[in-house]
Amino acid sequence: MKNLALARKWRPKNFETIVGQEFIVEALKNSILGDRLHHAYLLSGTRGVGKTTIARIFAKCLNCHTGSNPTPCCECSSCVEIDQSKSIDVIELDAASNTQVDNMRELLENANYQPTSSKYKIFIIDEVHMLSKSSFNAMLKTLEEPPEHVIFILATTDPEKIPVTVISRCLHFNLMQMTNDEISGQLQNIFYEENIAYEDEAINMISKHADGSMRDALSLADRVINYTNGNVSLEKLTQILGITSDGVIDELLTNILDNNKQKVLDLLNKLKEHHISYESALKVLSEKIFAISEEQTFGGGNKSIQRGKQVSLQLLQTLYQISINGLKDLPFSPSQHIGFRMTIIRLLNFIPTNNVNAIQLEKEQINHNESIENHEPKKKKTIENIQIDNWDHVVDQIKPGMAKTLAQNCVVKSQEDNFLYLIVDDRFKHLNNDKYIKILEESLYTIYGEKIKIEINEETVTSTPAQKKQIEKDDALKVATDSIKTDSKIENILNEFDAQIIESTIKSTKIN
Repeated sequence: MKNLALARKWRPKNFETIVGQEFIVEALKNSILGDRLHHAYLLSGTRGVGKTTIARIFAKCLNCHTGSNPTPCCECSSCVEIDQSKSIDVIELDAASNTQVDNMRELLENANYQPTSSKYKIFIIDEVHMLSKSSFNAMLKTLEEPPEHVIFILATTDPEKIPVTVISRCLHFNLMQMTNDEISGQLQNIFYEENIAYEDEAINMISKHADGSMRDALSLADRVINYTNGNVSLEKLTQILGITSDGVIDELLTNILDNNKQKVLDLLNKLKEHHISYESALKVLSEKIFAISEEQTFGGGNKSIQRGKQVSLQLLQTLYQISINGLKDLPFSPSQHIGFRMTIIRLLNFIPTNNVNAIQLEKEQINHNESIENHEPKKKKTIENIQIDNWDHVVDQIKPGMAKTLAQNCVVKSQEDNFLYLIVDDRFKHLNNDKYIKILEESLYTIYGEKIKIEINEETVTSTPAQKKQIEKDDALKVATDSIKTDSKIENILNEFDAQIIESTIKSTKIN
């Protein structure tokens, strides 16, 4: 046992030792106690959250020689064999290595046989989304109506790749990522049992970088333990993993916001000497900017980020976007070091006191505005100034849609201040509702830059834009028809071939 990796040595053996996933654990326990077992289960979630572990524990609960119960004995031959992956009645299949339909057919053929020494024959298929389409098709019938002694437990990190026909035949549980507190608590228990000295800051950093995966946290812990010979410290952790301490990033961000270029340069050189992970550094930097933005927006009195009170919220959004884009661009940079430094340069150049062009443009705009205010009298911009006297022209500028159809069948009745009174043709009164009126008001605001309220009454009207357009089309079509009928060449063709003109097919090219 001493030679086992921590992730294997401390793999939970029963539901009581599972960290997190309370909802799934409780559901599986109740299904056993109430004898409401499903014939197929689907466990989905990111790596290292306990999918295969829960599947094995559930298998032990069902096939324990003491009887099916939520607490397996973990001592009988069935429990021991399942823990050692040697049980002939609990078959584990790695779908990533057995994608072909022949492997699935062999497994399904095995399902027809009764279990050898247990109550159920259980098939655990890991990374099931890796199966081929033919394999999924082959298992559909058995998955829908399996023998009474068979239970399928499917596990996947990508349920979207599994056909809906398979998912619909399973009881689907989605395992959540573990919280940093849950991971930290488990690490502390394990380090205590293993007699490993540790610093709380190191535990917190491991939890943070495990990204919700207990297996990743334990693998990370193994690396640090081997490097430090059993003394997990924050200093050693940052060295082996290239992780930057929060304090250094705090100092870097503070000097960026203070526009202290020399200090920023010194910190960049210091980070380079320590061979840090620039990806990790940018992630931490983004988190710091987010924390300042959140504090400034919602409050909370976090003393550690009070520096953000001196920065505008708009600027913080820009800095956050720059840091996130820098993280995305990192793989495409000549080197990660260059990509990181370029991101810091961009951040510096967006600090207002450092952006010379922005300052000059802002000053020129202020002077220009002051000049206009001093030499031109202010005018109240009303609908009379706008003069909506050409309703047809206004309608042409409205985007296509039902609101435009409404406008096309309206005429202007009157206008007063910022109110426009329209009349809609009775045949289109069904379009006279608040939804389309609001769209028309927004369209007029887009065209004129002024809010205009619209009121529409319903009457029989003529000379609407739509009616005018139709008259133009009819006139153009009449001209086209007369032109064709009086054309001598066309008349010769008609006589020679004993043909006739189908007037309904004539189209005018002058009107769209």
